[in-house]
Amino acid sequence: MSAAWTHEKLAALSVHDRAKLYSNACRLGHTAEGADLKQRIEDVGLPYSEDAALRGDDPITRKMTDIIYSPEGRAAALKSQSEGLPAMAGIDPLLQIALGSDYGPHNRGTIKAGEITGALMRSLGFQKGPEKELPPHCVAKTAATWH
Repeated sequence: MSAAWTHEKLAALSVHDRAKLYSNACRLGHTAEGADLKQRIEDVGLPYSEDAALRGDDPITRKMTDIIYSPEGRAAALKSQSEGLPAMAGIDPLLQIALGSDYGPHNRGTIKAGEITGALMRSLGFQKGPEKELPPHCVAKTAATWH
């Protein structure tokens, strides 16, 4: 069934319909067919999130959490923090690469990423400091510092 989903068919779907299809594929991710469809949707490079706030159980939120808590994500957050920047300065580029157009303010993804990053930093024993502007390469505009 997933082989029937060509790049053209996936691109022709609305963002809303792609989001539903992606959510269904994630639920079937334990099967080869579900995993294949999920990968096909990601590979198209078009948004597959609703233009509404991401929920905690949203596949994009789960992917953000995996990235932020990964060894690479932790290292990027800690490196930025040690340089006096918000931890998000290191996390944001990782999310841009992994999520493309599904990461941004349109779905409150930047806010959700900040919340997840905050949870990571608190779990590592840091306390929240003042907010700072992020470097120009970031999609998010401001984020908390940590000490």
